[in-house]
Amino acid sequence: MNDKNRDPSLRSGFYITNMKTINIFTLLTALFFVLIINGCSGTKETTTSGKLEGIEWKLESLNGSAVKLNSGKPITLSFDGSKQGIGGTAVCNKYFGSYITNSGKLSFSEIGSTKMMCDDNLNESDYFSMLGSVDSYSVSGGKLSLTGKGKTLAVFTK
Repeated sequence: MNDKNRDPSLRSGFYITNMKTINIFTLLTALFFVLIINGCSGTKETTTSGKLEGIEWKLESLNGSAVKLNSGKPITLSFDGSKQGIGGTAVCNKYFGSYITNSGKLSFSEIGSTKMMCDDNLNESDYFSMLGSVDSYSVSGGKLSLTGKGKTLAVFTK
């Protein structure tokens, strides 16, 4: 029996069934790729092992108080993963040191700085004391929180 002799309703039913199958397959394929892409490109940085390196962190708060220097310059902290070193600018002095991190734990050591006299609204030694008290960290929503003995000591932003 050739197509000319077939009942037109049978041919159209066959066509509709195949189109539904193709549309469902296309929809499922598209959904699969959307889920894969969405899963790979999420901004899930709420971890204790978030990225520290390659970012100049700016101090937002120290011991629960907002930090805004009279000079208008930020206090910064940068991590160099290749050397396990830190560096930045405190109130008015450049500083440097070493760090060790493991599973959310963080400690600083060998901190040194230039010795210029600072005249601002924050005592630079408070900042350096805080660094010496840090025992862990977390990165979440573009912020780095440094903690010591379960208390948030400092919060930095990108």
